[in-house]
Amino acid sequence: MDDIRTSDIGEARRADLGAEHGAGRAADLDAYGRALDELVDVQAEIDRLQARRARVLVRVQAAGLRVHGPIGLAGEMAPAPSAQELEFAHRSLRAEVGMSLRISEYSAANLLGEATLLVRDLPVTLEAVEGGRLAFRAASLIAAQAGSVDPDRRAEFDVEAMRIARDVAPSRLRTRLAALRDRILPTASAERHAAARAQRRVSIEDVEDGMSWLSAYLPSVEAHAIDHRLTGLARRVVEIDEEDGIVDRRTLAQRRADLLLSLIAADVVSADEVGAEAMERARRFAQGRDLGRFGGIRPTVVVTVPVQALLDPAASSEPAMLDGVVPIDPITARELTANAPGLYRMLTDPHTGVGLDLGRERYQVSAQLRLWLRLRDGTCRFPGCGRPARGCDVDHTIDWQYGGRTRSDNLAHLCRGHHTLKHQTRWSISQRPDGTIEWRSPTGREYATHPAGMLAPAALPAAGLAAAGLTTALGTQ
Repeated sequence: MDDIRTSDIGEARRADLGAEHGAGRAADLDAYGRALDELVDVQAEIDRLQARRARVLVRVQAAGLRVHGPIGLAGEMAPAPSAQELEFAHRSLRAEVGMSLRISEYSAANLLGEATLLVRDLPVTLEAVEGGRLAFRAASLIAAQAGSVDPDRRAEFDVEAMRIARDVAPSRLRTRLAALRDRILPTASAERHAAARAQRRVSIEDVEDGMSWLSAYLPSVEAHAIDHRLTGLARRVVEIDEEDGIVDRRTLAQRRADLLLSLIAADVVSADEVGAEAMERARRFAQGRDLGRFGGIRPTVVVTVPVQALLDPAASSEPAMLDGVVPIDPITARELTANAPGLYRMLTDPHTGVGLDLGRERYQVSAQLRLWLRLRDGTCRFPGCGRPARGCDVDHTIDWQYGGRTRSDNLAHLCRGHHTLKHQTRWSISQRPDGTIEWRSPTGREYATHPAGMLAPAALPAAGLAAAGLTTALGTQ
């Protein structure tokens, strides 16, 4: 028998494994290369379809404005519509495009505007997308900057923007395009900033797990000042804690968020105050040692059926509803309820006589009925509109002047824009007893919206007061 050493066997085995690994790596590289090529092809096809969508949107807009516009004596669009009539035609069209694509009206307006710019003013950019030489995302960035360029110079912008898009990394494209726009724009930057500043606003977006995004569109100088101040305050809080021997395990991001609440929501520290005393109050509030988490919030609490889960949050899995729309957990609801000055039973109440039908004797909606409707609707009842009901008008579905009654099944929240659209265009509306609202567009297409909250006409009978379970609706003030 040959004398074979263990080390020799190991070396041979390693050689075999190396060959196997090399073959496997070659197969992996081949599979990876083919998959990556397919991914590039799919993305190019998506880009081409988005370019095609832009051309279709322009055709939709051209024909749609004639359909949604005012009708003349001959049954056709009025030959010379006024500026207001044309604006309502655009708004009506945007509303239907949004519903058809299942996107918001705002998104539909952006798509239509972008498509018009690409097809009419940016042919070089659009053809590059169709030819697979440019991503549609880059074309969208070009269109966004071209919108504020003088129409006579958009052809120049189109050619120059394409040159930049070919040479610049995607992460830097927006900045370079903005610089190109500034070079071409005849308007002074100060004037453009003043116009942009007029659009400043704060917005909210509700997400999951009882959380929301609160965003503010602000001038850059002030926005960065706020950001820097929050960071400075958060670090100063840590210094004070360390001096007091307190271990603060919150991250910097958490401290900044807590301080924002203490400075605004609870109003325990004035924006003009600085110094140790103000910082101490902010620190104590942020830790919940003075006022509690909801110390600065006074909610309106609406309990539609018994309150067992408020007494024992573990007794029910039913969520509470913030402003009738946003679900929150029972423990949070219980904490909020502790700060509420009172409770409302939003049903026909035998103790107060509050009813949900005021008939023909009264046009004005009572405060109790208005609150009930706000919790039922949640938002504007135009399809796709997410404006909170709190800031909307209460509209009679069948107009009061045509015999409409002031009752729950003839009232609904509409934001001012869609309230006006209902009365100024050929959109029609009807409401079912269950609170569902059906809309018919000028093209004859039908769209429906349903109550967003947990209140519905089926819950109206007074017997519901004794029903089992829990449904709560909370609104903060």
